[in-house]
Amino acid sequence: MQNGLSGYLQSILNTFRGRKSRPLPFERLFELFRLVLAGNNKAIELITDMGDTLGGDYLFDITYIRRVYAGLSEAIRGSLMNFEELTLQRYSGLPASFTRIDRQIWRMICDQGPSDADPVLFYEDISWDMTSSVGGKNAHLAEVKNNLKLPIPEAFVITVRAFEELIELNDLDGKIGLIGNDSLIPDADTGELYERILHAELPPSVSHAIDMAMDRIKTRCSEACFLSVRSSAEEEDGEYSFAGQFETILNVPLEINAVKDAYKKVVASLFSPRSIAYQKLVGMIPGRLKMAVGCMLMIDPVSSGVVYTAQPSDDRNALLIVAAWGLGTSVVDGSVDADHYVVEKTEDLEIMEKKIGTKASMFVTLASGGIAQTETPVEMRARPCLTAAQIRELAILSMQIEQYYRKSQDIEWAIDSSGKLFILQSRPLRMQKSVKARSADMVPHEEQILMKDRGTAVQRGVGSGRVFVLHHMDDLARFPKGAVLVSKYDSSNFIRVMPYASAILTDTGTSASHMASLCREFRIPTAVNTKDATAVLRHGQEVTVAIDDEGRMTVYDSIIRELRGDGYQDPAQMEDIYEYRKKKYILKHIAPLNLIDPLQDNFTIEGCKTLHDILRFMHEKSVMELVEKARYGCMVARHAAVRLDLPIPAGIIVIDIGGGLSSSGNTEGISLDQVASEPLRGIIRGMIYPGIWRSEAVALKAHDFLSSMMRMPDITADNAELVGYNIAVVSRQYVNLSVRFGYHFSTIDCYCSDIDRNNHIYFRFSGGATDITKRSRRIQLIADILKEYGFNINTKGDIVICRLSNLGKGQIMTILDQLGRLLSYTRQLDAVLHNDSAVRHYTDKFLTGDYTV
Repeated sequence: MQNGLSGYLQSILNTFRGRKSRPLPFERLFELFRLVLAGNNKAIELITDMGDTLGGDYLFDITYIRRVYAGLSEAIRGSLMNFEELTLQRYSGLPASFTRIDRQIWRMICDQGPSDADPVLFYEDISWDMTSSVGGKNAHLAEVKNNLKLPIPEAFVITVRAFEELIELNDLDGKIGLIGNDSLIPDADTGELYERILHAELPPSVSHAIDMAMDRIKTRCSEACFLSVRSSAEEEDGEYSFAGQFETILNVPLEINAVKDAYKKVVASLFSPRSIAYQKLVGMIPGRLKMAVGCMLMIDPVSSGVVYTAQPSDDRNALLIVAAWGLGTSVVDGSVDADHYVVEKTEDLEIMEKKIGTKASMFVTLASGGIAQTETPVEMRARPCLTAAQIRELAILSMQIEQYYRKSQDIEWAIDSSGKLFILQSRPLRMQKSVKARSADMVPHEEQILMKDRGTAVQRGVGSGRVFVLHHMDDLARFPKGAVLVSKYDSSNFIRVMPYASAILTDTGTSASHMASLCREFRIPTAVNTKDATAVLRHGQEVTVAIDDEGRMTVYDSIIRELRGDGYQDPAQMEDIYEYRKKKYILKHIAPLNLIDPLQDNFTIEGCKTLHDILRFMHEKSVMELVEKARYGCMVARHAAVRLDLPIPAGIIVIDIGGGLSSSGNTEGISLDQVASEPLRGIIRGMIYPGIWRSEAVALKAHDFLSSMMRMPDITADNAELVGYNIAVVSRQYVNLSVRFGYHFSTIDCYCSDIDRNNHIYFRFSGGATDITKRSRRIQLIADILKEYGFNINTKGDIVICRLSNLGKGQIMTILDQLGRLLSYTRQLDAVLHNDSAVRHYTDKFLTGDYTV
């Protein structure tokens, strides 16, 4: 018998001599597989530890990060080395992907900026990992353009490298380093730095790169071109919004001097008083931030606005569209009573609410360049800015972006005179934070209420203090700590006093303005568009502002400390914001998992955007390497090979690569009791379940028989070595079982251990003796059954491939038992699957434990 088995194993090797040679024995492959798993496990544990530690509320510990990340990086490098050997370096691009991400993380840990990008890049040349070179705003838009193929205007970026060269050439490093950090109100001497940048000389390399980019973009517009020149600081629109803090120059003529002057104005705005105030507010050290600038072809819009893919009140089932005539400036600065549409995020995209604003004014582009605010024509004021079809199109595109980023988005858009929709910006939406409501018996009497149910809630919460009615922006310098800011208009300039404000109320404005984003970011109780807060509330009057979870705003006369309670936002709490977000910024390159489904098109090396993705890719491809090598007979004859004696004629030969058998038994065969491989035992228990294996023949119809005869050459050519023998390669925790029953060919590959994330099941079936229609029905039956057990399934013709991973040992063993039953149950089903209803009938029978055919 032993000689027969040796000859049989040699026949397998001879059959595959035409395939690519395998320099490693299967035993070594399996050892490499286990080493990859061990390295991945260590890395995942470190990622989990970093998430737990850095997700806490205590201050950022750079020493901890350096130490733990060094261990994480080393663990992944070790796994990569073993993975490369295991896969014969077929995924040669993976180490480069890891190195790119690893360098990004070390740059953030060491607070080093990029220096390797070109001075100017077009959006199509920007990849997802270039955020630190092109800034958050540009990186997000380029990703939407390149990956989602959504309508983004043509654009190029003047990168952080150009900024660094500008600062160095004009000897501004020293001046930047002197910016103070001892007060939340910026020092006046930043004005000198601002002016020096405006009059700075551009480095020749940067100037030439801008000239070349302008020549290139001129070829992409058919008439007079204008640009929108916008900021894109390193962390803008990422963990930090910087909403309205930097300069935006709209409708810049496509002329050399005009574009370069606009570029320097945007760069200089990095050191404006309100920008410095914001940086200090979030705990940044002014002068550390670097600026990239986006130059986008200007859209002359009929209407523009903002989409929130979830309502700021934290309702994620509907999106909010805010629209106005002309440019979107009036929406983001809150200067106009705009249209509001609330759209249900369902297939029907029903418009749940519609409010048409007065839209008394609008911003328009000028033929000579620049923009102007003008009165809206009377006949347009009460007219909706969007048609139902445009609302639907905007909702669909916005939901695509939200689905891609897997988080709610704040999107700017515009529609031109031809009716074409463009996406101009997309960034994470700052949602309102929940505030615990006070009990009803703490609510004051009616006579204490000054304002009730007015305006639009921006941020829930409770704040109290003396009213400070703002008439002029210069008065912000006199704003007292703890006051309630009341203003006719909203403005992102309020950032200068947000550390001191207990609440903010405005007569006009929208929940989609820059100021609104900042208030949500810093959790300041805020309501806009109250109509008459400046008239109702007196300067110096003590009040309490309460905005509840439903967005209802009430202003009470006097300070009511009991009502304030848990809703009060202590400005001192903001001092930790930067540290907390810095942790998240590093973790977003480590922990998120984008490669979810190996059957999806993005499951590639190029799809690896985080270290977690690298680990996921290695795990999946390591499993497939093991499956394929076992499937194509890549084992050596020196391994002990014995027959497994069972009460059914399964014809299984067991090859033990270490710990799979408790004893060798005799040379003729072993019993199931002598099998130590837990996954193989699980499969066999299912195969021999009472009543599951049918020995009697099932009659084939004539055309089924002819189909089987026609398929004989194809079957014997590729699988003749399996006739009479089925192979199980085993260890204690692993099995690769390749079986042929008649014309059916199946493979089960499983690793089953006490560590859930290591575990997997791979199942592949092909073949059948009947025509393609019945074989396809059998495939559908298998798929329908295995879906019930959570498999990820891919079917094509008469082949089905099923994958499952990250389950506990007990669940794996239960599913293996069901797979064993399925192998026995489906051996002769082809002939009885006469129609689609039969598929459902036999599927239901199997799932209910009735195995009669």
